[in-house]
Amino acid sequence: MVLVDTHHWTHHLPAWPLLKSLAAGREMESRIALVGDVAEAATALADLGGPA
Repeated sequence: MVLVDTHHWTHHLPAWPLLKSLAAGREMESRIALVGDVAEAATALADLGGPA
């Protein structure tokens, strides 16, 4: 899972801290990422092992 727009997911709708907490210590922890813009999303997906 890749969330796009760091400011949105940490300030406007702060779901990222909650998601990180829920994922901590679980298999999901290595399968989530937060990126600043759409251009970074493809790289993040590739790093997570998903389709780029």
